[in-house]
Amino acid sequence: MIKLFISSIAITALLTSAAQAGEIKTDSTIKAVTVYPGSAKVVRVATIKLETGDNDVIISNLPLNLNETSLRVSGEGQGTMSLGSVELLRSFQEDVVQEREKAILEKIEELQDGRREIKDAILRSQKQFEYIQRMALGNNTSVSPKIPNHTTGEHHDGSYKNLPLEKWQEAWQTLDSATAAVQERTRAAEKSLKTYDKQITKLNNELKQVAVNQRETRTAKLHVKSETATELTLKLTYQIRGARWAPVYDADLNTSTGKIELKTLAQISQRTGEDWKGVDVTLSTLRPSAGTQLPHLNPWVLDFMPDIPPPSRMLKSKSFRMEKSAEMKSMVAEDVGVTAGMVAAPAPMRKTVQQHSQLISTDFSAEYKVPGVISLDSGSNKRRFALTSQDYDADVRLASAPRFDPRVMLLAETKHTGETPLLAGSLSLYRNGSFVGNTFLQQKLSGEELKLSFGEDDKVKIKFLPDPDKKRKDGLLFGKKKVVERHYQLSIHSNHDKPFDISLYDVLPVASHEDIKVKLLGDAPTNKNIDDKKGVVSWERTLKPKQDTKLKYGYTVSYPEDKVIPRL
Repeated sequence: MIKLFISSIAITALLTSAAQAGEIKTDSTIKAVTVYPGSAKVVRVATIKLETGDNDVIISNLPLNLNETSLRVSGEGQGTMSLGSVELLRSFQEDVVQEREKAILEKIEELQDGRREIKDAILRSQKQFEYIQRMALGNNTSVSPKIPNHTTGEHHDGSYKNLPLEKWQEAWQTLDSATAAVQERTRAAEKSLKTYDKQITKLNNELKQVAVNQRETRTAKLHVKSETATELTLKLTYQIRGARWAPVYDADLNTSTGKIELKTLAQISQRTGEDWKGVDVTLSTLRPSAGTQLPHLNPWVLDFMPDIPPPSRMLKSKSFRMEKSAEMKSMVAEDVGVTAGMVAAPAPMRKTVQQHSQLISTDFSAEYKVPGVISLDSGSNKRRFALTSQDYDADVRLASAPRFDPRVMLLAETKHTGETPLLAGSLSLYRNGSFVGNTFLQQKLSGEELKLSFGEDDKVKIKFLPDPDKKRKDGLLFGKKKVVERHYQLSIHSNHDKPFDISLYDVLPVASHEDIKVKLLGDAPTNKNIDDKKGVVSWERTLKPKQDTKLKYGYTVSYPEDKVIPRL
């Protein structure tokens, strides 16, 4: 078995024409696709029979928007063969080349033809109705020929005004039935017209999802030399935009066992202009188009702005003043250059942060092989595939911030122990199999904490009872201070059959000036400055089954009488 690899690629343009002598035309089939977060790598396979000597192999119907520089060609076969250059040609078509898009356009055209037929039928019915009205009013003499009466042999002008009285009832019955028939046909036609319009609107919406309006394709022309007649299997690999995948998570908490079942799914979509039919799909966290180089860093030099000399009393002549003005403009321009350099310098620092995020993704890249083979047409709906499922032992506890929201939430805390990171993605939350809400999961590396909230706990109720504010003035005549005193009381009742730990959160005031004094009252917080946020505190309590738990706390704020503190 001999393997061949591409030696070079030439990019040219070619109008679709008849095959030249010695050319071997063949079709290729998509066998495998690796989907990245913003693109895809496609592997096509074609099997051909080579003749002895030089062969020009033509592989057509390649997508127009493939990355030309990423195209790689290799081959395997028996005997001695050599693969020369590869030309990537452009073929122009009269119609769109995407099959699904073409089928929708043909269906829309068919429906529009039917719609025009119905419009014509409605127009004919309207003309018939106008004719019946003229007959009833006796105004059709100028447009209608003499109508014979087959019973008497006489002719009349089509008007009913000259009919004998005994014929009027029969005439009106005829008009009534004719009018009813025309109106019924009109209603049926208008109803059909609405049905056609709905179908056309639906197809137009589908067309927006799949349409690429592509009327060009790529054709690869390979030059292969073989010493004997043999069979060659070619493999074409290229990158293409328009495909992506994103992780989607389902987290289900079992409140009895404290276990979280975390399912990782992949949501795949593609609008590449080519359909994937029964292909092997691999999902990768790499980002081939995200860039591979570090940002270019320039020196950041600090300097003082140059002093501008004061206006001189010696500036008497106009020419000297103009010269001085030009000099000052030059100095200002230099100053602007210094300032611009100082402002522009931090920009690479922001890029460095972004690059660091990409490096993390690269260092912890992973690939997931989707089981079996899948089919996914270009522009079709997003599809989900299960990737992994992992169980976590979690610490289940309760939490609430009763001054802002009296509800008690059920929290579960654990650590991610998987070999690969959990990429950022949407997360659906379930509690004992019941859906409770959605959230967004930030990327988690192995060993990082995973904190999830699984909705409200209906078995725990909190009564938040604030006391009225107490305001007074303390101090001597020239050192009086305003004092604001506040007290809060909490009553927490648990209806659970077992004890649960609860964290009660609040934000207490923090002084930013030495003349402002804050003193905490009542039960002291268990934790202060949570997550490095000043004033964010919590009290840790254990709720006993079927019992009430009390909490009292508050604070005083004192400050000079002649000052005002907003939002206090």
